[in-house]
Amino acid sequence: MRQDGARLLRRWSGKNESGSVVMTSQIDFRVLELLSSRLCHDLVGPIGAVGNGLELLEDESFDMADDAMKLANASAQQAANALQFYRLAYGVAGSRIGSDFGTLRTLAAGFVSHSKAELDWPDSPAPDEGPEDLGKLILNMIALAAEALPRGGHLTVDVIARPDGVTLSVLAAGENAGLRPEAEIALKPDVAIEDLTARNVQGYFTRLLCRRMGSDLSVEASVPGRVRFLAEF
Repeated sequence: MRQDGARLLRRWSGKNESGSVVMTSQIDFRVLELLSSRLCHDLVGPIGAVGNGLELLEDESFDMADDAMKLANASAQQAANALQFYRLAYGVAGSRIGSDFGTLRTLAAGFVSHSKAELDWPDSPAPDEGPEDLGKLILNMIALAAEALPRGGHLTVDVIARPDGVTLSVLAAGENAGLRPEAEIALKPDVAIEDLTARNVQGYFTRLLCRRMGSDLSVEASVPGRVRFLAEF
């Protein structure tokens, strides 16, 4: 872990009773708790809807079985999409996806479809030379950009191969698109861990991941209704 990731993974040295140096790693549980809260928040709604739909199907007096089944199926798909997306965005599996952009596109499209957003990610191959965790970072940038679309809209992903590196761009465009004040706080370099919440931890984690990869996350929001997230390697 690079020093830039010290907020998430801190290392320190001390001495045990015998006087030898002990190296210990402490994960910032606050960030883990908030990421877990975010994941659970995105799952509890659709999973609850599945249960409601099944309960209605068990009610013999209920005469809208088809609607109940559609509700259960749609909600189950929403929960599955979220789980598959976060598995790669937050988990170790995301570091192993490599340059399989086809899988990432499918997961991202399913994830944002439930937030009234449409994904535009050109079907172009992954760059030959790119940093490790490139796909994982793209997913996190998409999740962050989706938060900037309170009324839905369009998410445009561009992966640009330059002669000397790679540029990632995720543009959120739509009605009232913009960063919430609490999201801006999480993106500040000097944000205090106490200022993070389940509603803004996505920005903190995305920037932390970007910095660990040797770059930084920049935000362009000068045009009303448009927010662009950029990273260059």
